[in-house]
Amino acid sequence: MEYSLIYLSSSKGLFTDDEISLILKQSHANNVSLNITGVLLYCNGSIIQVLEGPKEKVEGLYEKISKDDRHRSLVRLYAGEIQQRSFSDWLMGYRTLSTQQFDHLQEHLTFVKDPLSPPLKSDGVAMTLLRSFFQNNYRN
Repeated sequence: MEYSLIYLSSSKGLFTDDEISLILKQSHANNVSLNITGVLLYCNGSIIQVLEGPKEKVEGLYEKISKDDRHRSLVRLYAGEIQQRSFSDWLMGYRTLSTQQFDHLQEHLTFVKDPLSPPLKSDGVAMTLLRSFFQNNYRN
């Protein structure tokens, strides 16, 4: 059984593209060795991140993330077993998006194209929380 942990936090300041790139490089290196996948959405200092993988690895990574002084006010939204990963092929999905990359993101996160669309019956906890975060932040 797979495990998922989803949290919200606030960055201590607005991240630059370089700072986001550094976070992603670190995430990719860590996540490959830990067999963790997920997605991170960042908008004007607000962060939501989904981590998926073996429970002990995900919880260990979350503990490390919670001590990172680049953000504060972590709120654990969900932690529990899942039937399957929502982001099985994403070591950590986040990009400063080109048009092609944005199109790819819309394939996985359909609410990006239509933020006010109703949730799908197939949406799990991760997609529901990501949808809510996006709906509350996309206008910014």
